Formats: sequence, structure tokens, C-alpha cells
Amino acid sequence: MNPHTLQARAELAGWEISIEPYDGGRAVVLARDDWGIKVAFVGSAPVQAAIRKPGQQGWRHLDRRSITTHVRGHREQMSAHRIGDTVQVGTRAGTVTDMYVETPTATTSRACPVRLVVTYDDGGQGAPYVTSALPLREALA
Repeated sequence: MNPHTLQARAELAGWEISIEPYDGGRAVVLARDDWGIKVAFVGSAPVQAAIRKPGQQGWRHLDRRSITTHVRGHREQMSAHRIGDTVQVGTRAGTVTDMYVETPTATTSRACPVRLVVTYDDGGQGAPYVTSALPLREALA
């Protein structure tokens, strides 16, 4: 993906776009609802990508093959939870330790769905869809 294509896709999905200098090139920086994606380009080739998720400190590596998936992520689902939130999934309570945007398939919509990584209070771990997890304060109401 070249920087112009990335910018066009990001604009369609409602991301704020800025450009920063990068060693020998430039970085396209996207921001939307506490999410950040930074893609460094030398010429038209992406050379490095990083992501910052809601509730996460700093930037982490993002596989370049996942850039488009995250740009197309379902906005409402991406902004529903933060890392560190306490949630209830069915009858189990736990803490969100990570989240990721799923690669689209023939059965998913154009906006890619989001999964949480939850460490449950009983010691287990799971990856429910965002739509299956209630913030614990809402689940108790």
C-alpha cells in the first residue's frame, strides 16, 4: 500500500491524518477515537508500522499486512472498550488485556469486527467479540 492509498482509505473511514518526517521518508499518522496508527514510508513503500490502542501506553509493532484491516475496523466496536476495562461476558467477569481487529471474511461486513482479549477473574482467558462484552458497571445496573 502506498501513502496516497492509505490516506484515501483513512479519510473514507473517518480517521484524522497527519504527516511526520521519518528517516529518509515520511510517516502517515492516523488518529481516531483514542486509536493511533503510524506507517512509515520510504518512497511509496511502507517500511514500518505501529499501533496505539485505547488504554495502552506507547506504540507497539503492527504487521504491515494488518494496516488496511485496522483502518477499516468497525468504528463503534473499536471505541467501545479500553485496555484495562472490567467487562462481563455472559456470566464471567474479567479485564480487557488487549484487543484486535479481525481480518474481514466473506461473512463479515466491510467494517472489520473487533475482538477483545479478556483475562477472566476465574483465571481463564478468552477472545469474545466486542458486542458480547458489557462494561461491568453496565452489567451490574
